[in-house]
Amino acid sequence: MLGPIRRRSSGGFTLVELLVVIAIIGILVALLLPAIQAARESARRAQCTSNLKNVALALHNYHDTRKEFPATIRYPAGSNYQPLDDTRLFWNWAIDILPYLEEKALADSFKIDATTRLYTPNAAPGTDVNAVPRSVEIPVLLCPSDNGRGNPFTGGGTWARGNYGYNAFQFWPNASWRTTFTDPTTRDLWNYNIGMGGFDDSITRQVLNFSKITDGSTNTIMLEEMRVGLNNDDRRGVWAMGMCASNFHCRHAGYAINDCGGYNDDIMGGSTVASEVGDTVLQSECMKPDTTVAYSGQSTVRSRHPGGANVAMADASVRFMSDFIDAGSIGAIGGMIDKTQIDPGIFRLWQRLNMSRDEYPVDSF
Repeated sequence: MLGPIRRRSSGGFTLVELLVVIAIIGILVALLLPAIQAARESARRAQCTSNLKNVALALHNYHDTRKEFPATIRYPAGSNYQPLDDTRLFWNWAIDILPYLEEKALADSFKIDATTRLYTPNAAPGTDVNAVPRSVEIPVLLCPSDNGRGNPFTGGGTWARGNYGYNAFQFWPNASWRTTFTDPTTRDLWNYNIGMGGFDDSITRQVLNFSKITDGSTNTIMLEEMRVGLNNDDRRGVWAMGMCASNFHCRHAGYAINDCGGYNDDIMGGSTVASEVGDTVLQSECMKPDTTVAYSGQSTVRSRHPGGANVAMADASVRFMSDFIDAGSIGAIGGMIDKTQIDPGIFRLWQRLNMSRDEYPVDSF
């Protein structure tokens, strides 16, 4: 007699079991995703650190050859030009160090008159002889955490991006730069306003070497990160453009790293950027420029690394500076840091690291 018929189990999942498995997978992905993103950012930050180190070493090699660091901008002899707008752009520190970044051929391709030191006049489209070299992306000048790769500034020709700005100075870079530190009423403030160097017209030479960095190379910032603009009309973060917030920092010691107060950047074309990108986005990204100022005369040190930004010291070491570094309370800077702002109670660590000759003590950082 035949026994009872046994049904073979299908071995499949029920709908409930499938939903449970999907939910578990979703939870695991949600838990792992931040860790993956953090690991990727850690790798990007490490590459950014390496890039900044190489740029700092290029500045050292320049110093070894010339016995001084490059001027922020080099002007024609006896001129009174200023870099607040792009009517005339001149030889600058980033072009100077190209041969020391293994980019000598690129440096040689720039057409720069030895007398006028002019390399980009306000040329008509298609007539600028330096349109090609200035559009070349240089990987070592780009931080992979930012989005400068393949994202040029196109508000006046095509300009490749860069994320590392020279720590220049704290004064408003208008045509009075030649007398700022020779005027008897302001010349004693030089030491509280100079970073790695100002302008050079062969007569007035605001350049430094190691012996003039009296605070010591380990206590002086040489290079600082800068974020690239949020759209193609935003000239922040442009390696070949000798303007404040493009390839050098100026008047930046009054604001902490990644400061999000708004209006901290004065950039040419800021009102156009604001209308195109929108105040809400600019504010949420801590990139809002002062739209009432039509010139490039102030910048803020920023990065897309969580919690701070990389800086290279004058000894070529690279440090990660926290957003919460002691930035004192000197507030907004006027034409330059003045006598009311150099009191040691408010002229704190951030200010002292950005000045190369203030001779205030620097605590650990």
